[in-house]
Amino acid sequence: MNEWLNSPVSPDASERVHGGVMQRIRRRRHMRRGAGVLALLALLTLFLPATPDLETLTLTAPTPPGAPAWAPPPAPRKLPVIVAKATSRPAERITIYTDDPDVVIVLVADRGDE
Repeated sequence: MNEWLNSPVSPDASERVHGGVMQRIRRRRHMRRGAGVLALLALLTLFLPATPDLETLTLTAPTPPGAPAWAPPPAPRKLPVIVAKATSRPAERITIYTDDPDVVIVLVADRGDE
């Protein structure tokens, strides 16, 4: 009844069976790898930005800048003129104030007559 279990198998038949089994294993591996690559590509396409429509790029022009508002030129401003001031003392010392606060002219008399 179980004579075929103990019967010798030719090496050629053994190689054919082994080759067929290995070919099925390779096909399954290729199918799994291909399915994995396709799933990865499908996942990556979800993260890619969508390209805008061509019409939206060409039909919307940027708004032009606004025109500048006209303002009249400022009126010329006259600077006050400060006249030289003399102190009420005798002519031995005269102080002259200028429009620059850092510049003061002081004239001192010689008193050589006395």
